[in-house]
Amino acid sequence: MTYENKESEHQASEDLTAENSTSDTAISETLVSEPLAEEAAPFLAIMNEKFDFDKRTLLDAALVIESEITGLYINKFEDSLRLQQLVIKSKLAAFESSNKEKLLALLDILYQQQGFEGDWKAFFKVKNALISQVFSRRKGIPISLGILLLDFLKLCDFEAKGICFPSGFVICVHLENEVLYVDPFLGEIVSWELLELKVRGQLGNHAKLTLDMLKPDSHEAIIKRYINVLKAAYIQAERTELALLCSDILLRLNPEDAFEVRDRGFLFQQLDCLSLARDDFEYFMQHHPKDPMVHILQKQIQDMNFDAQVIH
Repeated sequence: MTYENKESEHQASEDLTAENSTSDTAISETLVSEPLAEEAAPFLAIMNEKFDFDKRTLLDAALVIESEITGLYINKFEDSLRLQQLVIKSKLAAFESSNKEKLLALLDILYQQQGFEGDWKAFFKVKNALISQVFSRRKGIPISLGILLLDFLKLCDFEAKGICFPSGFVICVHLENEVLYVDPFLGEIVSWELLELKVRGQLGNHAKLTLDMLKPDSHEAIIKRYINVLKAAYIQAERTELALLCSDILLRLNPEDAFEVRDRGFLFQQLDCLSLARDDFEYFMQHHPKDPMVHILQKQIQDMNFDAQVIH
């Protein structure tokens, strides 16, 4: 089976879909137009240091985070996702093994036929980080698109893992005789040379691509990076309370992370919760007394006007 034969495969899949009285176009329109996450949900926090990342997919974990932060159900998204899975399964049914041709066909379905793409114009927007919005808009950033793509790769029986690469999230796909790397922002297989160019663009012209940079990361490490990206998006959008919630989730996963405590202190400071900000700054200084930030934090505390602070 070759990638060049995909037209006949797609035609057979469309015939199969037509027999079930549901066209691919109709399903795609449903996926795009169906409103997502409209119903209010109880504010239940389950993402913490006891969360079992080994038994949950990255997509599961990301949706747990989204549900908590937005306070909304994601059941409609899950219904749309199941429809999408049916479309992909039917279109790739002719492939007998998970090989390079099947991988290229999957990328073609998602990025060419269905229009998934990286959003260059609004890279740091919240809508490009929240998974349900990325799915409905067909636009996102490397880590949000990557989490979705990893789920589709698993659906299609590929052995694939995520990498927190210096320049952005990358996926490695293990085939029978080779390992391929996919850029989820572009929807393309990328070469070693292109990966090295990305490293130089991020770390400087003298940086070299190493095998250590291409080691897969754990689900927990990827989710922590995802939450940090989401936190940065909320900060840029000046939605400090939601950025603070992201920080709280990170500290539930690692309560002793003094650097995250420090960052939470800055968020408290923006919200005029000065006593809480001072406590976080002092916690950081106690644990990292020689850090260059200590002098800045001391000055921040000196400049705080506790008489004028907002009571929360």
